[in-house]
Amino acid sequence: METILILAALFIGSVYLMSRAVENGVGSVGGALRQIGLFVLKKNPPGLVDVFDDRAGSGSRTWMNFGMVWLTLAGILGFLDGWHRYDPAALDSLASVGWSYDDGSALRDATGNVLRMALMFGLVGASLVAVSRNGDGRLASEANASLVAVLLSAVLVAQFLLPAIFGFADIDTEANPFRTILLSLETLVLGLLFIPVLVNVLLTVSTREQEDLSTSSWFLIMGVLVHIMAMMAMFFGELADADQVAWFGERVATGWVPLALMFAVGYHVVPMAAQVPIWSGTLRSASMFFLFLTVPALSLTSVDASGFMTNLAAILVTLGILPVLAGSVNIVMTGMKGLASVVENPGAIAGLFAFLLLPFFVVGTYFTGMDAFVGTGELGSMAHTVNMGLLFTVGGLLTLAGVYANYPLAVGKPLANSSSLSTWFVAVGGVSATVAYLIGDFTKNAVMNSGVEDAVSADGGFYLTGSALFYLVGIGAILASLTVIRTGIAPAKKSMDMTSAQAMSSYTLTAGSTTTIRNLIGRGVGVDTELVVSETTTKIGGSTVIAVDAALHNDEVKEFPVKASDALVSFVQYLTNSGQSVMDVFMAMDIDHSGRVDSDEFLAALVKTEIKELTAMDAEALVAGMDLDGDGQLNLPELDIAIAQIKRDHNITPQEEE
Repeated sequence: METILILAALFIGSVYLMSRAVENGVGSVGGALRQIGLFVLKKNPPGLVDVFDDRAGSGSRTWMNFGMVWLTLAGILGFLDGWHRYDPAALDSLASVGWSYDDGSALRDATGNVLRMALMFGLVGASLVAVSRNGDGRLASEANASLVAVLLSAVLVAQFLLPAIFGFADIDTEANPFRTILLSLETLVLGLLFIPVLVNVLLTVSTREQEDLSTSSWFLIMGVLVHIMAMMAMFFGELADADQVAWFGERVATGWVPLALMFAVGYHVVPMAAQVPIWSGTLRSASMFFLFLTVPALSLTSVDASGFMTNLAAILVTLGILPVLAGSVNIVMTGMKGLASVVENPGAIAGLFAFLLLPFFVVGTYFTGMDAFVGTGELGSMAHTVNMGLLFTVGGLLTLAGVYANYPLAVGKPLANSSSLSTWFVAVGGVSATVAYLIGDFTKNAVMNSGVEDAVSADGGFYLTGSALFYLVGIGAILASLTVIRTGIAPAKKSMDMTSAQAMSSYTLTAGSTTTIRNLIGRGVGVDTELVVSETTTKIGGSTVIAVDAALHNDEVKEFPVKASDALVSFVQYLTNSGQSVMDVFMAMDIDHSGRVDSDEFLAALVKTEIKELTAMDAEALVAGMDLDGDGQLNLPELDIAIAQIKRDHNITPQEEE
């Protein structure tokens, strides 16, 4: 049996077993494993992990900060790489420091490595925010997440410095076994460092209780799992000189992993901004299921295999387009359903652009990747051009989407700049530069295949144009980094945006199923949403009876809120006079879009209305009085009940009617 088949079965089996363990738990040993995992994350390495902040959101923030730093560097290197394609002698001045560029392969490899690491940091960091919101609002260990991000950056820096330090930066790998071992060890470390990330995510989602695991959490868990296994396969494949093992590991690391992380961010940012549920559950399942059963054409290379395996791989590469199309259509249609809210969110705009462009890039990678896979080489360097265009454009846009949408949630501050200029720069610059580079590659190939010795290639002008257009991508990354910096250093002062939100018109409840109010709100259900119950419900006296699971009852829940203060009565009178609905009020108070309102957000709402009789302590007491489920925060139904009771007890009507 071919080695690739054994590896494929191992990877797919591991993904299946992980999904079953996450869905059903691990039985009676789950509690012990959780305690061991928490101990390992919070106490190891001894003394080092304590250096980092463990406040909620700090781990995700660190990942996204590093992501923007590496994305900016990747943008600069990408511009230099494009310019070097136009003028190979442009960087010869750097030869004085001992770095020769020859054909530009060193710069091209450095650009690809930095870009992939930038996307890994940015997309994982944004996905960690989605995972924490699916749990109890924070990672199991925020400090350990920050530590891993720092160590990964250190490994990436060492990847470029160590060859220069040991003096074999320009020596062929095959001619220097020590360099081969060093590169293999770097690959192994890049895989091992993601083990605590996986443990952190699993421990976080284990606190979700009865809530369903979000789609973003699924994609992140599977993406991190296969990344660890891919790094192991590459490490052992390189050491054992097993080409098929190393090839398969590289395909997983450069195909499955980035696409899984892209979907993890997209399935969180766009539905959250659109305030509607995901458009199609079937397409969501298809994008998740078939992604790990096919071979993505992204960064596809040739491999020495039998004719049967080559044909099978070609079929799987063709089928690999389907999950990408399914996920892209699903996310785009979700954004279209709440387009009015999406256009007001710079992160959602970037995410929507990314999935509008992803199918076109994937089709391009299919044709160029198949050419590279079968080894004809008729398209020359066009495969590299399309691959880098996809990563820079789609990956860059999704990194911006994750940062713009989730970074404010991680730091608890509003985004410093709501402009989408950086999104337009990355989208327009990435697409136009890719097209210009492809025309240059096509022209170069046509001249080389013409057989005319004196033919003059005109590809230089296209490469010059492409590098100039790609300059917009670098500028967009810099602008986004400045926005992140300003958001992070801004004072912790919450502002209130009194904008209305559109809730779902109806939502169907399945008979016999259980859910929570928080889960319904997260899916777009509002106060005025019509709840449609299946036919198995009974009607008594003309009223629909909805069964409530016993687990939802709490003997300690307070029956009625505390007596309202004069300031709170004035606040309700102000809302009544202004004609605002409970949904308007709640969405305005919920600054971080968490589906819950704490005492600080409640006090900010009173200050906004110039009703300043309350102090922070009074606001906390009022929130505790209206908090029916005892979680220390208000959700939408609790606020609706409180406002309705105050209106009833104090006979509040609009002043115009009085």
